[in-house]
Amino acid sequence: DGSRVVTASWDRIANIWDSRTGTLIKTLRGHRGAVVACEFSPNDTRVVTASADNSARVWISANGSLIIILQHLCSVWSCAFSPDGRRIVTAGFNSIALLWDAETGKCQLSLQREHNNILTCCCFSHD
Repeated sequence: DGSRVVTASWDRIANIWDSRTGTLIKTLRGHRGAVVACEFSPNDTRVVTASADNSARVWISANGSLIIILQHLCSVWSCAFSPDGRRIVTAGFNSIALLWDAETGKCQLSLQREHNNILTCCCFSHD
């Protein structure tokens, strides 16, 4: 419903805010590098963050609990949930995008054939 906003920062944290009042609701701590991307799941129950610490992380948005670490071989620059919330795509410094199961954290697919430089963004279609 747009009542919350999540922000990512070079200070290694992500914050969840009330979009009506500007009140800080929750701070997500655990990354060891800059947090460069973040997104709510479609049902707003989870947040995914991407970091220069070679990981993406999945958090429970209500209490800030870390539930999954998606480990990479390089910095992760982008992350997104699928429209149904069942998958996550991440992309990073090594020109590879990875598709993950959002419940188990298991890597399902690697997309790595057509890019020759850093991947800066990724997202799912809405169809």
